Amino acid sequence: MKKGPSRAKESAVVKGLKQALRNEIDGAEFYRMAAGSARRDAVRQMFQFLMEEEERHREMIVNQMQRMAEGKAMKFERRASAKKALAKFKSPLLTDDLVKAGRQVEGEVAALSIGMTLEKRAIAQFNALRKTAAGDLPAEKVFSDLVAWEQDHLDLLTRHYDQMREMYWEEARFWPF
Repeated sequence: MKKGPSRAKESAVVKGLKQALRNEIDGAEFYRMAAGSARRDAVRQMFQFLMEEEERHREMIVNQMQRMAEGKAMKFERRASAKKALAKFKSPLLTDDLVKAGRQVEGEVAALSIGMTLEKRAIAQFNALRKTAAGDLPAEKVFSDLVAWEQDHLDLLTRHYDQMREMYWEEARFWPF
């Protein structure tokens, strides 16, 4: 008897990976457009970084699909350098030029919000794929690692979104509570 995932489970995982691949392509394109329209260098750099991350996700998903087609177990390793690169954007994007711009940051705030939505969708999708792959430990680990990777992106975007929103409210002298 063959060990590993059943054909139905494997088919569901492949179908999910195909959707995830489309999402990563869409995400990379969105971040490319956001970087192109960002007015601030720090914001542009962050979106450029996220675009490159989405392209790495795409490559990783294609690699997993190739491994599955060859009958190999799924395997994923996130390079330490990729996680280290994320740390570059841990510090606030609130540079002097951004603070001076005040309410002229609506485009960047909207792009951050859309990016957050994309990352939340990816997290939900990879969580669902992890459940679909239940019992296939290598596949479960791949999807868990992808969830963590997307969560890092969501945390980055959320932190900067919150900072920019607060700055905008302060500039507009708006305090909801």
